Amino acid sequence: MKCMRVSILGLAGAAIILGGCASAPATKESSQGGNCINTRQINAIRPLDDEHLYVRVSASQHQLFTVDQPCNGLRLARRITIADAATRVCGDGTTLISFDYPAAGAVRCRIRRLDPVADRAEAMELVEARAASEE
Repeated sequence: MKCMRVSILGLAGAAIILGGCASAPATKESSQGGNCINTRQINAIRPLDDEHLYVRVSASQHQLFTVDQPCNGLRLARRITIADAATRVCGDGTTLISFDYPAAGAVRCRIRRLDPVADRAEAMELVEARAASEE
């Protein structure tokens, strides 16, 4: 009985500590200096190409996710999810997205960068501007 009480107290303490993290604002600066968003606030994730995702967080908050290298089949993905159980997505290379690619099965790609954008059109403009600057 005493062991069960200690376990319950331990779980309650962990819930209190972790609960404080969940109530953090939607956009914060990570320790690496990039934007972070809470995963529970993501409403939609749509691929733009094999390296970029347009993410709608709310009616007024949108993000452009950039993966660290081209992710084969990403542009055709229909269901994209955050692969790990993280409560936040940051542009620091630690968060993974996951999707099913018919020819290869489950594919995971690492998110390298998050950029706030006004809408999907601005996200496309940013992708095109980056492509032009690389040429």
